[in-house]
This record gives sequence, structure tokens and C-alpha cells, in this order.
Amino acid sequence: MKEENIDAEGWVKQEQSLIWIPDQPGEKLVGEIIGQEEGTYGTQYVVKREDDGEEIRTPSHRALQSRMAKAKVGQLVKIVFKEEMPPSIRGNNPTKIYDVYLKDKE
Repeated sequence: MKEENIDAEGWVKQEQSLIWIPDQPGEKLVGEIIGQEEGTYGTQYVVKREDDGEEIRTPSHRALQSRMAKAKVGQLVKIVFKEEMPPSIRGNNPTKIYDVYLKDKE
């Protein structure tokens, strides 16, 4: 833990948890799955990005959750945002489509 995040009385400053929300096709999240949590809208995975070591959460999108169903803590993951489909019901959010690749650490 970085010392600048601890005040003189020992309190640890909490930072906002980052959630990966892609908006352009081809954007990807690559790293190691270091945690999994159940949130209000479903499962979120905590991924330690390979490029900068930042810990970031996946969104609770149903299409992504179904593709991550076999993912395990300790595996490497590559998530690629493919496209956004219009909602099938007027007033709902569009559906984001992802490709998910898993690999065991060597």
C-alpha cells in the first residue's frame, strides 16, 4: 500500500473502484483475474491489467457475464468489445457484445 494513501492517524484513503466501460469496438481488457464479486446486477470480475497493473472491474453486462461463466481467479483473460446492439425493447439499454478468451497462467 502506498504511504501517500495513509494519513497521520493511520486512516487509509479509499479510491474509486474503476469499472471498464468500453465505447469503441476493438477496445480490450487484458490481464489476470484476481477476484470475483456478486454485485447488485450480477457478477463482476476484478482484473489486474497487464499493461499498467491497475485493478479494474468488469461491468455487470449479462452478455459478458455469460461468456465469463468458466473464468476462475488466477487465469489470464482477454475481453474484446465487439459491438453494441440496439435494445430489443424500447426504453432499455443497448446490449454490448464481447468476445472473451481465457488462458491458464504458465
